[in-house]
Amino acid sequence: IPPGARPNGMGEAFAAVADDATASWWNVGGLAFMTKSNLAFMHSQLVPDLASDVYYEFLGYSSPAGDVGVWAVNLIYLTYGESIATDPAGTPLGTFTSWEGTLTGSFSMQFGDNVGAGISMKFIRVDYAPEEFTQDNVEGSGTSFAVDVGSLWKLPKQHLNFGLSVNNAGPDIAFIDREQSDPLPFTARLGTAYTPLSDEISNLLITLDVEQSLVWLIDDEVDTRRSEIWHAGVEYRYVNLLAARFGYVYDDDGDFNDPTYGLGFIYKDKLSLDYANVPQAETLERVH
Repeated sequence: IPPGARPNGMGEAFAAVADDATASWWNVGGLAFMTKSNLAFMHSQLVPDLASDVYYEFLGYSSPAGDVGVWAVNLIYLTYGESIATDPAGTPLGTFTSWEGTLTGSFSMQFGDNVGAGISMKFIRVDYAPEEFTQDNVEGSGTSFAVDVGSLWKLPKQHLNFGLSVNNAGPDIAFIDREQSDPLPFTARLGTAYTPLSDEISNLLITLDVEQSLVWLIDDEVDTRRSEIWHAGVEYRYVNLLAARFGYVYDDDGDFNDPTYGLGFIYKDKLSLDYANVPQAETLERVH
């Protein structure tokens, strides 16, 4: 689940922008160009039509480390809410809460004036069910580690950025049965951003990302891989005070082809309040 209402409103096309504290998730290379500290928080209730206690939280902070580079840390927490445990006959045994979380530390630095590159290290924890409610009486939880690498290349004269990020390279995560471990969402994302208009009154930003899963699933001795996902977005800012955003996500395998919308308010280039409305599965309401 991508963090940040701004990139979500732009169709999740942010790999070549990555200019705030969510950069450590989108493209750690973008951190290298930050000249001041940045704090970002996002909250989203994911399925309000089904449950009130399923939500996603992101908290990120980035700060320059002198002339050496920029460091960042972020914390992601996703809760699936409360569930009822039952025995095979359907008799309730109690309740439990399922959740997952990720703690990430990042560092990025510039190479020359136009290229930034960085690396992130992640600790991942997924806790589905306590041991007293599983068939094998083993805790239904797992941990893993992952690495992200990314680079951002700026061409100021052409008003172009290019970004490349490879995320979640790490060992499979296992729960009760170590023989049935699951791969992390190992993906690559390539993006470009173009700014055709930028003056004291208006700023227009156009973005395009393509996301490719790097996980191969072997089924009946045939290697299969998920097809690419396309993301496109537009942001228009007026006097660096108000922002309107529009985007589109095209995911053929996921049968997920829908627009995204967003709004932003910027106060003295120090505080921004952003909102996004994005789609999810067809049977579920759109997410705010």
